[in-house]
Amino acid sequence: MKNPKSQEASLQGNDYELTETHVDIYNGYTVFMKWGTISVIAILILMATFLL
Repeated sequence: MKNPKSQEASLQGNDYELTETHVDIYNGYTVFMKWGTISVIAILILMATFLL
């Protein structure tokens, strides 16, 4: 039976090939949040214009 600590130690620092994927996910998230926030603000402005 393998020791879980030895498996964990062998995985440390082994995610360098995933760095580009992480950066892509972060960039996609920030773009999504920016446009989501802009959309909510636009909807609130339209509601204030037409409903008040």
